Amino acid sequence: MDKDTKINEMEITDEFSMADAKESVKLIAFKLQELQKETEHGAVLITDGTDKVIGFITKKELIALVARGESYTKTTASDIMSTDFEEVLEDDTLGNIMPKISKRYPNAMVVVNDKGHCVGYFSKNDYKDALAGLGVYDKSHEPETVDDWRTRGIAMSSLGKKSEAIKCFEKSIESSDDKEKGWSDLAKRLERINRRKDAIMCMDKVLSMDADNDEALTTRGKLYAEEKTQHLAIQSYKMALDVNPKNAEAWMDMGMEQANLGEINEALKSLDQAQAINGATPEIWFRKGNIYDKVKKYDDALNCYNEAIKLNDFYEEAWFNKGIALVNLGRDSDALQCLIKILQINPTNESAREALNNYKEKGTLELA
Repeated sequence: MDKDTKINEMEITDEFSMADAKESVKLIAFKLQELQKETEHGAVLITDGTDKVIGFITKKELIALVARGESYTKTTASDIMSTDFEEVLEDDTLGNIMPKISKRYPNAMVVVNDKGHCVGYFSKNDYKDALAGLGVYDKSHEPETVDDWRTRGIAMSSLGKKSEAIKCFEKSIESSDDKEKGWSDLAKRLERINRRKDAIMCMDKVLSMDADNDEALTTRGKLYAEEKTQHLAIQSYKMALDVNPKNAEAWMDMGMEQANLGEINEALKSLDQAQAINGATPEIWFRKGNIYDKVKKYDDALNCYNEAIKLNDFYEEAWFNKGIALVNLGRDSDALQCLIKILQINPTNESAREALNNYKEKGTLELA
């Protein structure tokens, strides 16, 4: 395998099956179980009813569903599928596609023909084979560019070789005049391609150079939050606040993670601290409303969304969540007015339009 190897010359048909977006999660689980008999890297590709792939499901998405405590009997493929994939043409070469993919590093790659129809699946196992074929792991020669060093770092991290990954990332920023900024910028880039654990490693490097960087501590907290490790996120936010008690962003973000852990009173106190620093902002009122909604205090949630809207009448999310609170309070006609308002603000808001169309068809208003 080398840079001239075409995608369709690789094994791209033995690690996937296909399903419609409306299929039940139970059926998806069955299909994955069948794939498991042959491979550990299988995926069910989700289509829109044609050969057009719109997402994919692996064991990871099913485990996340169970962890959230949601019912698989009421869930369809479209509810849990990941959309973090890249399409590659079957007759393209590894040399052409790998530089493009390495900049984004998607979680899956779907192989299509010249008509856009799915003909294969390029699993992470295939990806690693391709990287090996292109010499990414070959230590007998060094990468030539910053992007190549970063690609090798990502590859090493994927293999669990974190120390080697860090060395590669160090090479990718060694020419930077400001190393601290270099690591921060690299963290942002890695986050954009969903490499959050690698981004956390980068923020740890920033903090090794400046332990009192409250912005870096806040950024690391956000990354932990995105990884659903709330306790580590809160710990990082508290460290930021020890350095700078007036870091309103850290107070606000910590409040939401406290709410996710069910610490409602602490969460509201944190948002109060953010409000005391920054004043009453639409975002703080919106987040307070979401916290009250979590504990089904819909009147309090409604009041918060109203305050957010007073400060920003074009706040689509606040109008939508206000609609949810009104539905939960049995005030469907008022909730309908919220949907109408949203579509006046943004006629392309699909959630509001779909809810309105469903109401016209079924006579009941469902918002979530």
